[in-house]
Amino acid sequence: MRRLACGSARFAALLLLLPLAARGTASSRAEEPPAAPAPAAGPLPELRHWRVGVSLGSGASYGHSYVMFGGIVGYQVAYGFEVAIDGQYWGGANPHLGRFAPGINWYAPIPFRPYAGVYYARWFVGGLPDQDALGGRAGISLASAPNTAFGAGLAFERALGCSSSCEAWWPELSIGFRF
Repeated sequence: MRRLACGSARFAALLLLLPLAARGTASSRAEEPPAAPAPAAGPLPELRHWRVGVSLGSGASYGHSYVMFGGIVGYQVAYGFEVAIDGQYWGGANPHLGRFAPGINWYAPIPFRPYAGVYYARWFVGGLPDQDALGGRAGISLASAPNTAFGAGLAFERALGCSSSCEAWWPELSIGFRF
């Protein structure tokens, strides 16, 4: 940023004070109509309350490789904040796995939308005790059309009541539809 020279700074200060000097005395100000409120910076983009997303991928757990199918339904409760329910089914090996994960996501109100979220996950493991976990995610969502967005990010999950191999990191790629 360039600094103003001393003479330029005085000239700028005089320009700022000029409207105050032109207003006149207190008695003449009382006769003037009140100033109109400043226009707003512009309306917020339209709030699209519902989001539906699908996922397909693969993963490994319990020493087996799985094919994963999933989906997410979210509802935007305030601009940028969404409550969501994520569900997944892991098949192709035994035991079969299912996951139910309610959470909260926040999307920044800028064109490329960074996001962050936290969630609780309940894993249903066929033939074994169910497991609880806490997790988080962060990434970027890019709108390709008014109602469609692609996302890329990273997720972390920590199993509760676990004694070994309790943490997992994975990349997330998504496509979502808002209405």
